[in-house]
Amino acid sequence: MQRRLVVTLVGVVVVGLFLAGLGTVFQARLDRQSFTRDQLTDRAKSTTAFIDETLMAIDRSPFGRERLRRITQALGVSEFGLLIVNETSSEPLDVLAALPDGLDFAALDLEELFANGTSSGALEGRAWAATLSKTSLPNEAAAIVVVAGEYDDALGDAVRWFLFAAFATIILAVFVALRLSKQMAQPIIEATKTAGRLADGDLTSRLPQPDPQETDEAADLARAINAMAANLERARGVERQFLLSVSHDLRTPMTSIQGYAEALTDGTSTDAQRAGAIILSESRRLDRLVRDLLELARLDARQFTMHQQSIDLSQAAQRSLDGFRPSAQEADIDLVFSSAPSAAHVNVDPDRLAQVMANLIENALRYTTSRITLGVALEGGYATLSVIDNGPGIADEDLAHVFERLYVSRHQPKNTESGSGLGLAIVRELVEAMEGTVQVASTLGSGTTMTVSFPLLP
Repeated sequence: MQRRLVVTLVGVVVVGLFLAGLGTVFQARLDRQSFTRDQLTDRAKSTTAFIDETLMAIDRSPFGRERLRRITQALGVSEFGLLIVNETSSEPLDVLAALPDGLDFAALDLEELFANGTSSGALEGRAWAATLSKTSLPNEAAAIVVVAGEYDDALGDAVRWFLFAAFATIILAVFVALRLSKQMAQPIIEATKTAGRLADGDLTSRLPQPDPQETDEAADLARAINAMAANLERARGVERQFLLSVSHDLRTPMTSIQGYAEALTDGTSTDAQRAGAIILSESRRLDRLVRDLLELARLDARQFTMHQQSIDLSQAAQRSLDGFRPSAQEADIDLVFSSAPSAAHVNVDPDRLAQVMANLIENALRYTTSRITLGVALEGGYATLSVIDNGPGIADEDLAHVFERLYVSRHQPKNTESGSGLGLAIVRELVEAMEGTVQVASTLGSGTTMTVSFPLLP
């Protein structure tokens, strides 16, 4: 990447300089004919001004021609012609100096000369200019001064300076490209190395954390990779904890079942009915754990169906709460229900909703001390179902993880650790599948509130 950046940046500069130089040369070549003709016209005018006063004295004698040669040399004119004509001449009346090579009399355009006093044109690779002398000659004659010369180099020394500036610009571009490409490529190189280490299993690998003031793409990439690494490291910890928790939850009832089964087989059990009851209870616990695991796997794979319909959330909540009243009475826990002031119709799967409410109420029963309040309310186009307990609450550092599988809170009371540990994870998956949201609010020592919201139907 660094090499490509250098080549690209330097290439852009070189191409830009080449195009600028090419355009300049092209424009100069377009302008040089006009530029040369203007210069020759000025020389012709200067020559005419010098010879106006002495024109009558110039004749065909060697002395006169030598005088004319000196005048033109002093003016820097190498190709010079001097003709005597009148406005109606088809041929010059007199030739005091022959026209430059390649130029004939017909090309001088006498009409333009007598009208404007000047004319100019181009030869092969050269230009010429002619001016009309202001000196009056007999018989309405006039003198025409003609000069010619090679095209002037409109750029002159500018070409050399342009090449020097272009070379210096390319050197500067190479230096800047190397520095810039290194600055741009280095974060990507470091990110690639870090990503490789993460792929190899080193989830502790991190990029240097950018300053909060840095908002460029490289800083965003570093933050994203660090966040991904942190999530992967945490996911590995959660996975390890998940496996340990499942192994523990499976091993404990299996140990009980195996022990009582061996006692019954060996005849060492004196109370077969009690042993059978324990085996039945532990097998049911195993069955529930396995069912919850399968349910969660189906939810993850989205291999389940929804039969959503319009139901009144208050009525559904009332039925679910009534199903837990016998077990609540045995535990001496009060169940309080608060209905919405009007019908709260939502589009959900009744069976899945019942599963959600059962998991929430069971979770509250495990942690509450004396009371559970189940309430349905209407808030801003949504129907909300709240399950409130007065248990020990959840610490702030645990709130973000309560819906994770088998997450064990640091402050969870030991005597309430029962169930599969997957209930709240299943709740979140089911609620989101029914286009709802689930939230938790709690203060350590003051109870917990679980809130599920669904959009109200019109």
